[in-house]
Amino acid sequence: MSTLTSFSQLRILLHPHYSVNIFLSVFYLLLKQLTPKSLSPYIFVNNEVTTQDTQVLLLLATIITIRGRKTLTWLHYIDTVCKYSKMANCLLFYREQAYVSLILYALLCLLHFLFFATPEPTGKTNILYYRANNLDNEIRADSRITWFVCFYAPWSPPCQNFASVFVDLSTRFGDLKNFKFVKFDVSRYQAEAEKFKIDTSTFSKQLPTVVLFQDGKEVKRRPQIDVKGRVLDAQRLLTADYLINEFGLAEIYTREADKLKANNKKEQ
Repeated sequence: MSTLTSFSQLRILLHPHYSVNIFLSVFYLLLKQLTPKSLSPYIFVNNEVTTQDTQVLLLLATIITIRGRKTLTWLHYIDTVCKYSKMANCLLFYREQAYVSLILYALLCLLHFLFFATPEPTGKTNILYYRANNLDNEIRADSRITWFVCFYAPWSPPCQNFASVFVDLSTRFGDLKNFKFVKFDVSRYQAEAEKFKIDTSTFSKQLPTVVLFQDGKEVKRRPQIDVKGRVLDAQRLLTADYLINEFGLAEIYTREADKLKANNKKEQ
């Protein structure tokens, strides 16, 4: 069963976002190895992998080792590897004085970014995608419901990387009608973003923000902000384990499940 699950998880790599990304990350080496020697001089100064190439690749490996520690999931790790690999490819093209190839390669990377965004998790989830300008009213309307809300923007890479983490949390704790897991696109509802003090600018360090609401009021949010809206813990990784411990999701789930059982007994 575990083997089948692993294969099922790996199938997501066939999505154009990942498959094209992986191809672009090894594009320089493939081009250098597969280009016929008769054509190679028109692209490269050296048609073999040089010492300079090796130095850049070693630097790339070092950066990936350091940055890889901050990845949220294995898919996030792959995106991180590909991102720095593409940067290394640009540097390698530049050092080879292959300026036309560099421009074409950069164009391919741009097209990939524009047309092959990170895919949203598929399958049945317990996430409610709220699409209206009255989320604050909805939360206050029924104090019996506990809300765990992810404020996100589809264009934000951190939000894209966090998507699978939130799906994981909703799968584990979001099957109760009085404990709702909600995603809210703040890029579409600027007025609501201001109500919840979410910065939606391009360089915002608040995306994604997860907030716990109980009794119709905000109880806790991560990342935290001060009275001026400045982020206090931007370096904190929003991993599943961290959020479970920080918000006490397991304890909330048990408490809300007990409430449902008690109400069902009263009705009977």
